[in-house]
Amino acid sequence: MLEQDFLAFINGNRLFAPTDRVLLAVSGGLDSMVMAELFHRIRQPFAIAHVNFGLRAHESDDDALFVKNKAEQYGVPFHLTTFDTTAFAAEKGISIQMAARELRYHWFTELLRQYSYTCVATAHHQNDVLETLLLNLTRGTGMAGLHGIASRQNEVVRPLLFATRDRLAAYRTEQNLAYREDSSNPEDKYARNRIRHHVVPVLTGINPSLWQTLPRTVERLRAAEQLVKAELERSWLEIAVQQGEKTLLPSAKLNTLAELPFRLAEWLKPFGFTEAQIVQMIEALDQEVGQVFVSDTHRVVHERMGLLLEPLPEPYAYEITLMELPTEPVFLPDGTTLTVELVNKSADFHLSSAPNTACLDADRVSFPITIRSWRLGDRFRPLGLKGSKLVSDFLNDLKVTRSEREQVSVLVVDAQIAWVIGRRIDHRFRMVAETKKVLRFVIG
Repeated sequence: MLEQDFLAFINGNRLFAPTDRVLLAVSGGLDSMVMAELFHRIRQPFAIAHVNFGLRAHESDDDALFVKNKAEQYGVPFHLTTFDTTAFAAEKGISIQMAARELRYHWFTELLRQYSYTCVATAHHQNDVLETLLLNLTRGTGMAGLHGIASRQNEVVRPLLFATRDRLAAYRTEQNLAYREDSSNPEDKYARNRIRHHVVPVLTGINPSLWQTLPRTVERLRAAEQLVKAELERSWLEIAVQQGEKTLLPSAKLNTLAELPFRLAEWLKPFGFTEAQIVQMIEALDQEVGQVFVSDTHRVVHERMGLLLEPLPEPYAYEITLMELPTEPVFLPDGTTLTVELVNKSADFHLSSAPNTACLDADRVSFPITIRSWRLGDRFRPLGLKGSKLVSDFLNDLKVTRSEREQVSVLVVDAQIAWVIGRRIDHRFRMVAETKKVLRFVIG
C-alpha cells in the first residue's frame, strides 16, 4: 500500500513530525499531485506552493489555475508566484533549468520564513535519483554526485524517494487523480529527458531488478562518501597549520599524501578554487616560489614552506552620508564626484542610458542617503529582475575584474541598495508611469 510505505519512509527518515506544517512544491504534474494526495490522506498539515515560470504561454497559466483549484479542494493555503525565467537565465548566463531551480528554491525559502513552515517537500522519486546519477556521471562528478538525491537536504525533504514513477502512476490511476501533463516531457530537447527516454529503458532491460538494487547501491555510495569525508578531515587536521586567518599546507607533508590532487581539490573547493587551479598548485610545488592562485574570496600563495591559504583583503571601505539634497558635487574617495538633482518628469524629460547616471523615482527615495563601498553579503534587486541577487554574483555575471570591483560603490536608501553605482539601479526604485519627480544621480 503506497500510503503505508509513504508514512513509513517519512517516519524512518525523520523527515518531519505529524504536527509540522509542510510546504508542498506542486507543479500540477503526476508526481506532485500524487504527493499532495498522500499528504491529504495521512492528514499531515500542509500548504501548496506553485511557480509559474512563464515558459509555456497559456499552458503555464492553466497549470497555476489547476493547482490553485486543487488547493481549494483540499482546504489548504495556496501560494503562487510568476517569474520571467528566460530573462533571468539570460542575465545570469545559465540554462533555463538552472534558472528555474534557483528562482523556485529562493522563493520557497522566503515562504518558509514568512509563514513558519517546517520544510518544503518536493516530489522527487527513484527515477529522479537514477536520472540525476547518470546525468552527473556524464558531466563528470565526485562521490556526492553519484548517490543522486538525498531524502533531506537542509529544509528540503523528498518523501517520495522510496517509490518509482510507475508505482506513482499506478496509484494515480487507482485513485483517479487529475493532473497536468507538461507538453515538453515527451521531447528530447533536455539531457534529462534523453536519459529518461533512451538510457533508462536500456538499463532496466539489462537488469530488470534495477529498481530493487538501486537504493542499496545509492546507500553504499553515501556510506563510502561519509568515510572519505572523515579521512579528508583527519588528514587536513594532521597537516594544516593555522596562522590566524591564514592556513599553511607544508610542502613536505603534502608530498607524502596519497591521492593529493583529490584531497587538495576537496579541501579547497569550499574556497572557490577550480580543478585546473589545483593541478597548477601541485605543479608549483616543484617550481620556484611566488605563484599566486585567486578565487572570488581567497588566494593561495606558493611560499618557501608550502601553500599558504588566506582570505582576500577587503577593498578600501568608506561611507558618506547625505542628510539632505546636496547643492554641491560630492567628492568620492576614488577622485570622482557625485552630482544629485531633483527634476520634474515633464514631457521633454530625457531618461539617460549612460552607466554613470541613475534616475530614481523621488517618491521612493528618502534622506539620509548613504554612499559607500560595497560589502560581501550586499544584496539588491537588479532592474528587470523579479528576485534579489548578491552584489558579488551580479559583478561576477558582468565579468567585472577584481581590480575593478574593488572600486565599486553602492547608493543606499533605508538600508536598501538603490544603485550599484555605474552598473545597475534597483528595480524597486525605478521610474514608473506615475512618477512625477526624479532624483538624478550623475558620477563625473
